[in-house]
Amino acid sequence: MRRLYLLRHAKSLWTNPAGTDFDRRLSPRGLRDAKNMASFIKKSDLPIELVLCSSAKRTIQTLEPIRSILNKSAHIAVEDSLYRADPHEILNRLSQVPAAIESILVIGHNPAIQTLAHAMAPAGPLKEQMAVKYPTASLTILDLDNRSWDLSNSAASNARFIRPGDVDGEEFLII
Repeated sequence: MRRLYLLRHAKSLWTNPAGTDFDRRLSPRGLRDAKNMASFIKKSDLPIELVLCSSAKRTIQTLEPIRSILNKSAHIAVEDSLYRADPHEILNRLSQVPAAIESILVIGHNPAIQTLAHAMAPAGPLKEQMAVKYPTASLTILDLDNRSWDLSNSAASNARFIRPGDVDGEEFLII
């Protein structure tokens, strides 16, 4: 079984002295939410072997607290191609990952993360809710029965959708 984690970057500032979307930083709430999601990942003992992270400032800042809790053998790849990637491009990137890797965390942007999570999640009470609202710093955990990372025609056998507010109350939502 493979496990795919899809994490939308944490809340960013809309004002940016540099003036570019790419260089937007996390807001104080975003910094807090990123730390809380890292704590959730650690407390839940989620195995992550590979992290694929957009090279935008806000995704790298979302990655930082997670980086500190990863197993030392985990590999991290910060990639420019993930900055404006659509779901198809993310799936294409995943298909290049060796089959020996069993768990991947993708840290990216909406609408791609939300669209991909919704498309791969099995039917359930939260699937449509996920389609309507996928808050910043939300994490979808998808269990996949694939033998490779070619997920072009795949759907998860099980999924969890964790929003930053859920972590505080420790109510993890099962789809």
